[in-house]
Amino acid sequence: MTSPIRKATSRTADVWLIDVDDPHFLEAAGSSLAGPDDHARALALSDADAGRRLLARQATLRLILARYVEPGPAELRIVTAPGGKPVLLTGPAFSVAHSGSLLAVAVSGTSSVGVDIEHRRPVTRAQAIADRWFGEGEARALAAAPDGTRDDVFLQLWTAKEALAKRHGAGLRLMKGRGTHVGEALDVAASLSDASLAYFDAGAEYVAALALNGPIEHVDVLTPSEELWTI
Repeated sequence: MTSPIRKATSRTADVWLIDVDDPHFLEAAGSSLAGPDDHARALALSDADAGRRLLARQATLRLILARYVEPGPAELRIVTAPGGKPVLLTGPAFSVAHSGSLLAVAVSGTSSVGVDIEHRRPVTRAQAIADRWFGEGEARALAAAPDGTRDDVFLQLWTAKEALAKRHGAGLRLMKGRGTHVGEALDVAASLSDASLAYFDAGAEYVAALALNGPIEHVDVLTPSEELWTI
């Protein structure tokens, strides 16, 4: 057992960006860190490579969280809260997202955190999706976006909404709800205004957003050193 290396505070977040093509990441799949449930999920996948990456993600998550709490990565107790959000039984809040070749793990001392990243790409039916699931003002803003920017505008809204939904612990199921409370919970403009939502730099090929249960004072974007992979 070693002392924590980093401290999680309530108005800040660390976001670890992991290249899933990094040999260290792939080697983590062969460690003993992923739990029995993770191995069962991996075996249930028809694609062996996808199963290996699932195990690598879970092992990497534990390696990162172990930098904030006393127990070693194998001793961390991660449980599933009502609504399906994974939580650390004792320790900071965290959230995970992956897209393209990046895995993002956000860690914060607040009560809940949500993170999302999306690889920039063309989005078919972007306006139809926005008209059905986004707020009226957001859908209008997308429709008014200049040609050539609409995909980025959509991905910025989508990424922000997914981060907000993860912060609430319901994932995108919240987006499919109805009523004023849902619109308020996922209101991108309002959340940016009160600083509980922020975009951060994950590289030119990605759109990335973070949401906390309160104002965000700072987001520290981190990449792993060799030391992280030492088990």
